[in-house]
Amino acid sequence: MARFATVLLAAAALLAAGRLTHAAPSTAGVFWRAVLPGSAVPDAVLRLLRPGSNFAAAPAALGFLPRHVADAIPFTAPALPSALALLGVAPGTAQAAAMAETLRTCESPPLAGEAKFCATSLEALVEHAMEALGTRRVRAVTSTLPRAGAPLQMYTVRAVRPVDGASFVACHDEAYPYTVYRCHGTGPARGYMVEMEGASEGAITVATVCHTDTSRWNPEHVSFKLLGTKPGGAPICHLMPYGHIIWAKNVKRSPA
Repeated sequence: MARFATVLLAAAALLAAGRLTHAAPSTAGVFWRAVLPGSAVPDAVLRLLRPGSNFAAAPAALGFLPRHVADAIPFTAPALPSALALLGVAPGTAQAAAMAETLRTCESPPLAGEAKFCATSLEALVEHAMEALGTRRVRAVTSTLPRAGAPLQMYTVRAVRPVDGASFVACHDEAYPYTVYRCHGTGPARGYMVEMEGASEGAITVATVCHTDTSRWNPEHVSFKLLGTKPGGAPICHLMPYGHIIWAKNVKRSPA
């Protein structure tokens, strides 16, 4: 308990001093290079290691916290009041409500047989993805998009490249003062990188997941309503926005 209190005080001091953005890149960046050698850090992750903001700039995201700091901040629905106090978020505000919703989503039960987790640090994100995929040989697949998102226009598909694998881990960033990813196993799925060209400007490449078994999905899922299908029907595909990540097994082998 004493150690926890010490770390918690250190976290508060870092937050107050606005030093988190300096501490995160060194530890998380070294971790990435150590466990994913030869794998470039995607821009969607790089921006979270160097978010260019501090806590005084809230509600802008702080990016990834150092793991020891993130682990010291309570991350459960019952402990939300403590987290609000530590992070300087006023109860009853829109930001507090968004945090409560993130915790509710993270604590909701997974589908039967589904791997699900929320990660509050880069280290936890990578390690849990490895555990869910059953291997330490993984790679991050992300969309190549402007950080502000793709322009709203008509697009022409120029190429579709498959991503090796039959199941993946999809991670979505959630509303929180610092970076939190909600991740889940896709179940049987196919992955693609879809290259598209805009009618008036720019080319983009979008990571795409096609769920091939939806038999366990909620019949009220919005995808069924939009596509006029039902659980167990045709595959359902969705594009991954900027900042979202698909983790896949890295099947490439280094030359002997």
